Amino acid sequence: MLATEDLTRGGASAEIIQAIRRLLLTQSGWKLSDLYAIGVVCGPGSFTGTRAGLATAKGLCEAADLPMAAVSRLEVLADAAAMSNGYAVLDAGRGELYVRDISMGSEWLCAASSLRVKCQGNRIVVAETRLLNHLEGCDTILQTLHAADSLPAVLRRLRKGGSDVAISDANYLREERDIYPKPAGVNV
Repeated sequence: MLATEDLTRGGASAEIIQAIRRLLLTQSGWKLSDLYAIGVVCGPGSFTGTRAGLATAKGLCEAADLPMAAVSRLEVLADAAAMSNGYAVLDAGRGELYVRDISMGSEWLCAASSLRVKCQGNRIVVAETRLLNHLEGCDTILQTLHAADSLPAVLRRLRKGGSDVAISDANYLREERDIYPKPAGVNV
């Protein structure tokens, strides 16, 4: 049996432990020792969300001696769109994009203008509506993401032998304020 739960954007670090309790105890009646493995999305994304997710998953895995499968959010996006080639793209803030070449599995950070040149003839899947304007003229589709979308990638990673956490750097992890625009009229 597999279980997932979507958490509130910007509030995941405060909600994660209660969500795990709900999933394990309330909804399934499981104990931590009943699990086979734990899967986690390791970015790209906000520093706080990525850090909280990885730290929680790693702590639970250590406590229960479980394997952990860490997967890229870009890989999850490609899976959710059922794409085997083209590009998966997420907003990196600061006018930049996180990009995954789906067939090659490579990921990088680039400007939207650079991707528009490179994308000619290739389909691009995005998870954020605001990226459609940045990639105008490209063959772009919008795919919403949910926690359950990570399951195929997590299962693939477990079949390959568990954790394969990507090395994260400052370009892969961004502060929430750099990724999500602040509401109009709000001064931070």
